[in-house]
Amino acid sequence: MPRARRIALCVLPLLPALFLTGCDVSAIWVSRSELNFERDTSPMYFDIANDNANLDTIDVSVTTDRSWIQVAPEMVPCKPPEMSGLVKNKIEVRIDRSRINQQGENEGTITLSASGVKPVTIKVKVVQDELTPTLAPLNILNPVVTYSSPYLVEFSFSLRDGSDRSVTGEPAQFQVSGWEDDVPVGRPQGLLLRRGAARQLWIEIILDYSVLMDEIENAIPEMERAATEILLPSLNEDALVSVSGFYRDNLDSQLVVPYTVDRQYVTDRILAAEEEHFSGWASGARIYDALASSLARFDALGLNPLDEKYIVLLCNGRDTSSVISAPVIINAAKNLGVRIIAVGFGDSIDAADLITLAIAANGRFISASSLDDLQSSFERIIEDLNGQYVVRWASLRRDGMAVVPSIKLVFGASSATCRADKVFRAQSYVGDPLRGNLVLMQSDTPGNTTVFLRAGYVPYDINVFRLRVMSDYTFETSVVGPGDDGLLAGWNMTIEDDVDGAKWITLTGGAPIPFASFGAMLRFDFDQAVDTPFTAFEADNSLYNDGQSFVVSQ
Repeated sequence: MPRARRIALCVLPLLPALFLTGCDVSAIWVSRSELNFERDTSPMYFDIANDNANLDTIDVSVTTDRSWIQVAPEMVPCKPPEMSGLVKNKIEVRIDRSRINQQGENEGTITLSASGVKPVTIKVKVVQDELTPTLAPLNILNPVVTYSSPYLVEFSFSLRDGSDRSVTGEPAQFQVSGWEDDVPVGRPQGLLLRRGAARQLWIEIILDYSVLMDEIENAIPEMERAATEILLPSLNEDALVSVSGFYRDNLDSQLVVPYTVDRQYVTDRILAAEEEHFSGWASGARIYDALASSLARFDALGLNPLDEKYIVLLCNGRDTSSVISAPVIINAAKNLGVRIIAVGFGDSIDAADLITLAIAANGRFISASSLDDLQSSFERIIEDLNGQYVVRWASLRRDGMAVVPSIKLVFGASSATCRADKVFRAQSYVGDPLRGNLVLMQSDTPGNTTVFLRAGYVPYDINVFRLRVMSDYTFETSVVGPGDDGLLAGWNMTIEDDVDGAKWITLTGGAPIPFASFGAMLRFDFDQAVDTPFTAFEADNSLYNDGQSFVVSQ
């Protein structure tokens, strides 16, 4: 055999290796070459895979050439083909229309690349009819206008800045104005701004113990830590918290803790939940069914429509086995006035419906793509809870004329306005402006009972407040402080025993309680669980000479 031919034959077996090491090879398979969103606001998806059996797993980077094209995940390990076929991975693509700066048709490109592999591109098309206006420095979002007796007008809303972050200033930092049609309202009507947290807050935390969460290393303990160490300590002391969870596709969600103000009890029950309620094997996720159960509990409580109601859902974002659909949840949440905040752990590839649901329920979807993002994600939840406000006044109108209320807030150099979406007729909300209403809110755990006294409405010129209280049990009384939006914060309290065993609780302050205000006043702690904390509980209305009074309901 000639020498040249022998050399050629020796080199031939090396050519594939030389080719693989010196040149880019084809390996990236995609299910679609183009994504045409047109005017659709929903996400789209495509699959990628490694179709080169000669390669091991390749790390595919997913990048875009337009800021308005958002992809997740941005890095995908793609395994080589198996006997059953390609090992596919899903990519989610969303369009941030607020970043599009050109009307009409817009195009961009998604590039998939890996070391030593030929890149692949996917064309993205979108139609933008009009440019999205930039958010103002101060924005009133999701306003809810409520009218009630006696002649009360309320606006509750979220405040966001130009970057869609919650504005969490103290009420004293704002200037607030109000109108009935074009007639200003002010001090005579008791115009005031309070944090939404001053209302009674009900919040159910839903925890995901399904196999989808279990597959994410440390996700479950970090979920529990975030709930107990970040979320719970941020809430006002009178906030009522319950906890539920789910972990199998063949089981309904389970209630872990009924509503209580006892933060330590809630913490202990969450940390024991996996062992006591969700032990053994885990399977598919029933997110929407768990939300439906939570909403049913809200409905059964028959709550005051003015109470703040939230569900905080901590999950992987993927629902595999629910019977109930997202639209049903949206309608129920809106009807009950429950806001849903969802935190998705890991990639939110399959969370499109959950994202839509949270936004439609006047809430928010917050992605924690890694456990490192969890702290900031929960800080975002706390921001949202603290970024709720209420503007209230008691109208001086007594006629049947229809007027439209409106408000204006000024914060620093920024301002925002809101006009009611329905008319107000004073004769539809007749009541006695001199009669205040108080309510006792009871919370029980196996070892103790706590009762908060709350005001739903305060009449004019109240600078002293006295209660006559009787109980078959010993209890401690404390004033709700300013950090928890207490109405009597800073007031002096004295307690005297009466001959019949009753206690006289007297509170005095320098300035009157703001007219028409609301919020927590006193806390009563019992060192055992009791069914009936008080045998008598009444306000001493003999202190008031101008007709003011308080009634107490339980």
